[in-house]
Amino acid sequence: MEDTEFLPQLQEAITQKTEWFNTDALEKLLLQYRLIHSCVRHLYDMLIKRSLIESDPYRLDKHITDITLPDTSPFPESEIFSKIGKRFSEYETMLDYICTYVRFSVDSLPIPTVKKLLDFAKVFDWEDVIISSSDSNAHGLAVTLNNARNGAAPVVQSMINDSINKCAQASAEIKKILNELGIFDREIYKYEIRRDIMGSPRFDASVITSAENEFNEIKKQFPKVFPKRPFYADLVNEIVAEDIGENKQKNQAATLARLEIKTGTNQTKKKVTGPNPKDLLMATVLAIGALAPTVDQLLIKLTANFDVFYEKKKNFLSVFFAALKKALHIAEKERVIMLPIKDAKTGGEKTQKLNVKEFLNDLTRKDRIYSVIASTGPEYQKIESSGEEAILTFVNKQISEAQSAFTIINALDAFFKNATDVLQKPKIKGMQIELSALRNTIISINKKRGDFIALKEEIEQMQKLGMKNNEA
Repeated sequence: MEDTEFLPQLQEAITQKTEWFNTDALEKLLLQYRLIHSCVRHLYDMLIKRSLIESDPYRLDKHITDITLPDTSPFPESEIFSKIGKRFSEYETMLDYICTYVRFSVDSLPIPTVKKLLDFAKVFDWEDVIISSSDSNAHGLAVTLNNARNGAAPVVQSMINDSINKCAQASAEIKKILNELGIFDREIYKYEIRRDIMGSPRFDASVITSAENEFNEIKKQFPKVFPKRPFYADLVNEIVAEDIGENKQKNQAATLARLEIKTGTNQTKKKVTGPNPKDLLMATVLAIGALAPTVDQLLIKLTANFDVFYEKKKNFLSVFFAALKKALHIAEKERVIMLPIKDAKTGGEKTQKLNVKEFLNDLTRKDRIYSVIASTGPEYQKIESSGEEAILTFVNKQISEAQSAFTIINALDAFFKNATDVLQKPKIKGMQIELSALRNTIISINKKRGDFIALKEEIEQMQKLGMKNNEA
């Protein structure tokens, strides 16, 4: 294979596979992370409620800016309660960070980040969560979950087993995609050296006659072009082998083979027929599932903040009468607040009567819907089997409700800060980070819905002109 053929083919293969990762594989990767996070969140809450692990009182106050790994070092059997509690809490928090803040695109997941994610996948090896496991975290979690099964209702035991199975399947898929992305990142690294170093006028092309000279010339130019990137000698040696190695053509063919998209027939079909409107619509539904982790955190903080807000009104008599009413089965007075809400369009302010219990119950209901979507369980399959019009109606309703919830929670964040006593203010948990994540997710959902609507309008226009969707 001549270089004049190899380089254009290399560029085309890189372009096509980048598009495939960004529009297909990495969306599936994010979906698997959301599924694990949903399962882990339910397991964590269950273990805390049953006092089988020690909760981390500072978990909600931690400011995370990068992917970090929970401890995986061995620990004595007597420390399972505290060690697994801390590590499982850190694991869940990091999953939330990955699902909420990591951008799932080829540009945002270079080699070092992929390595971190692969290492993170080993923190709790879900395919080895058994008591006989030699891995400390997997063994400790298995012992803890086994204790949770003892005496638990069948529905709880089923939830534990189902969560482990789902996490094991999702974890295997995550490792598969990450390993393929890692291979692709290596090829991108090599391609960018060819494009930005070897394609530069400063590069002495006459050195491409000696393996040693070519390697040294690339190494000399590398820090000037990529000052903050690591220099991987093994990948540069692959470039040299592709250029002037004894098996030059075989090496070039192997590189192009690594860049092949393994779903050949599907890709060909996709190119011929164009985007499928329902696929875009279901991608919008999946994006709704991304709301679950953020709403989980908001529910925790809202509940805590309401408790702090109403705690200021407690005294001996109120506590006594509350206990007496409970004993006599007299219903507690409903918690209602008059909430000032700013109109985003006019800037004016209106007051809304908010029933705290109803609002939290409604938000919990929404969270269940988002979690079901994220897990792609039977309910998700039911949505997928519906017609486009019914699915779009569902999507519109979820977007409207999510926007309404955002407005109320944003107002509550300001309300708690302004209406709480000075002594209680330090106990109030800020929600701006979660609100920002919620807003960004809603924007993403809206964009996907817009893409679907635009495609439908385009298809309808083409049909009016007597053209089919796959005609150029």
